[in-house]
Order: sequence, then C-alpha cells, then structure tokens
Amino acid sequence: MIKILINRQICLLFLALTMALSAQAQTTPSQVLSPALSASQLQDLATLLTGKEPASGLPSAIRDNLKWKIYTKEVQNNWAEYTQKIGVPMENWAKQHINNSADTIFYPFSGPDFTTVYQLFPEAKRYVMVAMQHAGRPMDLGGYSPLITDQSLEQLISAWQLYGTHGFFVTSYLDRYFYASQGKIGASTFIAIFLKLQGFDIERATPIRVGAQGEVEELSQDTPVWNSVRFNATKNGKPIVLDYLRMDLSNEGLQAAPQNIKFVQEMSVNPTLFKAASHLPQNANFNIIARAVLERAPLIVQDETGINYTPLSQQFDTTMFGKFTIPHHAFLSYQADLIRAYAQRTDIQPLNFRVGYYKDGNYVLIVARRKK
Repeated sequence: MIKILINRQICLLFLALTMALSAQAQTTPSQVLSPALSASQLQDLATLLTGKEPASGLPSAIRDNLKWKIYTKEVQNNWAEYTQKIGVPMENWAKQHINNSADTIFYPFSGPDFTTVYQLFPEAKRYVMVAMQHAGRPMDLGGYSPLITDQSLEQLISAWQLYGTHGFFVTSYLDRYFYASQGKIGASTFIAIFLKLQGFDIERATPIRVGAQGEVEELSQDTPVWNSVRFNATKNGKPIVLDYLRMDLSNEGLQAAPQNIKFVQEMSVNPTLFKAASHLPQNANFNIIARAVLERAPLIVQDETGINYTPLSQQFDTTMFGKFTIPHHAFLSYQADLIRAYAQRTDIQPLNFRVGYYKDGNYVLIVARRKK
C-alpha cells in the first residue's frame, strides 16, 4: 500500500512538472528580433505596435481580439490629442526659439521619450537617450500566445490612456509594464512606436553597450538580454541613429562604471535636453552628470527639473518661457531661485503647450546658450 502511494505521488509530481513546463512554453515570449529579420519585417512589427494593420496583414492572434480594437482606438485618439495640444505647438515653438542644427543631441533621464527630443531638435542625425528602464526587445505583438497577447495589450492600453493629456509615461508605470507582463514591454517598444508615429521607417535595431573608452558598441542581435538598444531609421530619405542606453546616472552608479563617466563626458559636449527629470540634476548625488553638462554643453533646453537656475544663469544666457510659481508637490524643496527669477524678470515669454509635470497650469521651458 505504501509503495502504491509513493508511486502515485511520483506520478502526480511528474504530471504537475510536465504541466508547468508546458504552461511555461506557451507563455514564454518568442524572440522578437533575429539576425534574419528584414527591414520590412521590422516595419510590420512597428506598424502593429501603433495600432494599425501592417503590410503583411493582421496576425491571427490579434485579428479577433477585443482588446486589440480598444488599443487601436487608444493609440489613435491619444496621439491625435497629443499632436494637436502638444506636438504641433512644440514643433512650432522649437523652430522659432531653438532652431539648432547640431548633429548629436544628448537626452539624459529621458525614459523612452523620443518624440519630445525629436520635435525640439528635428535636424539632428543622432539622438542619445539615457535612462534606467530596460530597453528589451521591441515587442512582436503578433507572435505571442493568446495569454501573453492579452496581458501585453492590457498594459499597452494602460500606457496610452493618459499620454495624450500628459505627454509622457510615468516612470514607475514603465517599470510595471516591463515586469507585470510576460511580454516584457521595455523602452525599445515605446521608442519603436514613437519612431513610426513620427513618420520614420525603422531599418534596424540591435543591442548596444558602452565600451571601455566610453564609446557605444553594437552587440550581436542574438544577445539574450537587451539592456540598451540602437535604432537606425529613415524619414524622407534622411537617416538617423537613436541610441538608448540603460544607465545609472547617479554619482555612485557612474563611479561604479568608469566607462560610463567617459561616455557622459563625451556626450555632454552636445546640446542637452532635460525634461521631467525628477529634479535629479539638482541633487548632490547626481552632480557628476550635472557638472559635466554645465561645463561642456553649448546649449541646454530644460524644464524646471534640469540644472539649478543660479549656476545655469551664471554660465548661460537664459531665455525663459511659461510660468513657474511652484514645483510639483513631490519636489517642493527645489528651484526656489527659479521661482524668484520668474517673479522678478520682465522678459518672460509665453508658452502655449504643456510640458513636464502637471503643476496647476505652471509649465516651464528654458533655452540656455553658453555665454561667449
């Protein structure tokens, strides 16, 4: 009797293990990118992520999915709202007040926000974005099991529901999108969406890393984990390179990786954008990145979360736009000097679009050009 029970327990254990492995096999995302993936396949992948039918047609996993229909409406409606209220006004403002033709733009603390840096600096040939979120592989939304497809669409719908109004994705939510779904929705997925929505044809995507001398190195496309990613894309015959680096920009993080300090020093000689940066450049624990940009950048465009106003105004001629009476409630101890400057200066110019954190209608952009 004991022997029969033992055998029965072994059989049940084996059956449970088999079922678990089977479930794992059904829910593990397929490899999105491979060395054989063509530009047209990558285009179809990005088109699908924007909620539209690619040239190859809708995948069967998507065609009859009710969440897919919700997702397509969310992307289209929110992108239309964003374009009207933020995108077009921002583009027009940049043409008048920035009009910069530098080849490379540096955007630390960026998250996956390609659309802002592109709208402010549309003439650049290379965009270098740095943040803490995983890049991951761009999602092959049509190549997942029904369970993962549903999970992924649910997360993507959540991401888009407020984008049209806010103009950015909340950082903590970005982490949730990556870890909550087996589809692993990383920064590269949102960047691919933004590239496509901005009219780019994505020709290539590959993992990258920072080399020993601070240079960006490409890795093999079969690299298991994509922490950072490079996109090669073209719009109206003009090619661009977009590098997204997952990097800890705190003093401690940079000091732990000397190659990243070299990278920051090299990148900070370019025009630099700070937006919705959680006031980290004003924090003593981030003064390596702040000092590098303050000492090297020829041009800084920032909201109130970038470089402290006093040292910025000492080394740069600043043109100020919008209104600023109080920071976001999570950062009330920051930028007292900027509040005073907005109260005292008589040359503040209007700003007709929302940018950065919501602050009871207070939105700030500063264009700082290094003093000659």
